[in-house]
Amino acid sequence: MMSYKPNVPNEICPGKEGYSWQTDRRVNSWLFLAVLISAASGFFFPGQVRELPVAWRTMIALSPFLILPLWAGSVVRWVRGMDELHRRITTAAVLFAVSACFFFVLLWHRLEVAGFFEALVPGRNGWDIGTIGHISLLFVLFYGLGYSIFNRRYQ
Repeated sequence: MMSYKPNVPNEICPGKEGYSWQTDRRVNSWLFLAVLISAASGFFFPGQVRELPVAWRTMIALSPFLILPLWAGSVVRWVRGMDELHRRITTAAVLFAVSACFFFVLLWHRLEVAGFFEALVPGRNGWDIGTIGHISLLFVLFYGLGYSIFNRRYQ
């Protein structure tokens, strides 16, 4: 007889009861790889990346965005393993997080273009939040906020 244990959202939330490092690694390993490539090329080694031929720079720039659908697929598989209530809450929280990230990044870009950040801190250029690492942190923040909002309905 096979025992089926449905996935629960706390399995990938560090610090929560029921957190599983193995499950978190299995679900988010593609995201970690995309963040690592993005951070290495954008923050740690930008000079070395600029010296590479255009084809290599293009591959490095596009690789995180080619990896993100693989991460989305692992998240979808994980959500499909949930029971109906958790699936509904998680889907609503993910939709909230994606929408909030999209809005936040567009707002941030418009404020950057308008010179808002330059007025706050004169002489500082480049308040860009365009790396995968920034966006994934925003996503986690908005996912946590959305999950707490949508989970409250069922408490």
